[in-house]
Amino acid sequence: MAGQGSKMWARAAMCAAALVTPLVVSGCQSATNATGTGGAAAPQAGGSSTPSAVVSTSASAGASGGTPTSAPSQLNATTGNGITVSDGGSKILMNGKAVDFGTQVHDPSWSPDGTRVVFIDGSGSLVVANADGSGRTEAAHNPGGQTWSHPTWQTTQADTADGMPARNNIFFASSVGGTTLWEVPTTAHDAQPTQLTLNGYSGEGSTPPPAKGNTWPAGGGKFGGAVYEHDSATSSDVYVRDNYLRQQGGLAIKNAAEPDYVLVGTSSTSEGAPEVVFVRQVGAHKHVFVESIQTSTGGAPSAARDLTPNATTDCTEPAISPDGKTVVFSTSSGVVTVAADGSGTPAFVTNTPGFPAFRPGS
Repeated sequence: MAGQGSKMWARAAMCAAALVTPLVVSGCQSATNATGTGGAAAPQAGGSSTPSAVVSTSASAGASGGTPTSAPSQLNATTGNGITVSDGGSKILMNGKAVDFGTQVHDPSWSPDGTRVVFIDGSGSLVVANADGSGRTEAAHNPGGQTWSHPTWQTTQADTADGMPARNNIFFASSVGGTTLWEVPTTAHDAQPTQLTLNGYSGEGSTPPPAKGNTWPAGGGKFGGAVYEHDSATSSDVYVRDNYLRQQGGLAIKNAAEPDYVLVGTSSTSEGAPEVVFVRQVGAHKHVFVESIQTSTGGAPSAARDLTPNATTDCTEPAISPDGKTVVFSTSSGVVTVAADGSGTPAFVTNTPGFPAFRPGS
């Protein structure tokens, strides 16, 4: 997927999609932020737009086979499922409400306990706030001439047996240095970010991951693991970064972009089964896939599951629930949820296009 690096500056154009149960679509219109060109651009404040696509699903038609109904207006089906949606304005849809954060919210990511959220504000700076919108703090100020995006959390407990310290960091993508990853402490206030170290797997012949062209980081679990997108001149791939093994990492999934990551079945002694949801170009359109990976060894992943095999246009910005059972993603007609195993019927969460995420514990 050439040119994926431009996604970190802004949203890609998102169009209504045919899912496991096909959707009927007409029209296409870009949503949230305008597409950028990459490079060291000044921070851009995106805005929401009303989609022109008309979406209907055969699953919503009556039992008699009548005309399918369109996605309902003013839908906010976020009650009790942990899904949150931000459209680039000041409010985040969550738990059936719209919570106002008093500033533009881009690329929100929730802390492991769900009590705080980190995001990029309208000036392009890194901001942390409480879940109710209070306690807003600028963790790091964007000095200008840079574009920051996709912050994520890294919170782990200390492991005295292995000599691993506790970690409480936020890392994010920046246009600095040809698209690199940076970090600050979760308690930071106007901190100076430091560049994230990317070491390769240990062993003879191992190759360090590329230091540039990295974007869309996503952390998960209790052991400091994360994935991120690496963009080369010809493709986009997903790399894994395992902090528990002293920042070792490497290529995890080829031909993949926009990853989100969760460790299913984690405990105090086991990191569980890593699941990654991502976007991959299939024919003329972007589909959403789920795949298991091996974070500790870089071993071969399982076969990827296409959750949108009948997509007629792009599906983008996927997120996966903390239990690994549900995936949510964006279209220009709104945000859609689907089971991670591909079963069941896809459903609209909201008819407002936006950036979806999961808030743990909500």
